[in-house]
Amino acid sequence: MSDVQRYSRKHMVLHWVIALMVLAQFVLADGMSAAFGARMETATGGWTTGAIVHAVLGTSIGLLMLWRLCIRLTTQIPPPPTDAPAVIQKISSATHWAFYAILIGMPMAGALAWFYQARMIADLHEISAKALVVLVVLHICGSLYHHLIKGDRQVIRRMIPR
Repeated sequence: MSDVQRYSRKHMVLHWVIALMVLAQFVLADGMSAAFGARMETATGGWTTGAIVHAVLGTSIGLLMLWRLCIRLTTQIPPPPTDAPAVIQKISSATHWAFYAILIGMPMAGALAWFYQARMIADLHEISAKALVVLVVLHICGSLYHHLIKGDRQVIRRMIPR
């Protein structure tokens, strides 16, 4: 069991930078959907400013998540709250690992769908986006539960840079 009480500064900065980038991706997703549709119709078109920004952000998120995964696997992190039921700890752990899987896998699926004009992979990318929304909601609800209902202010504080 770890005696670390806060995430490392790298963890924190990457968490918040990636969160903002993911938010931007959802704002820009319509532009990429339109560009992908045009690419599927013409086989050569589709690169728009929105598509380029979406691709650059997605690639950046994937690379930052790989870096974050390396940090996660090589440094200690704070333990879960000791009073959290085992099922909640399992859901929390599964949610965190699912973030890594989706935020590393989605950019790869998006690139494959784009360059190979693969509708099925594009559909997987879109389904992953919906799963990501569910994960974000679970993550935020878990944080708010600890902060507002349990009164455990340390859960949120350990991820906020000082």
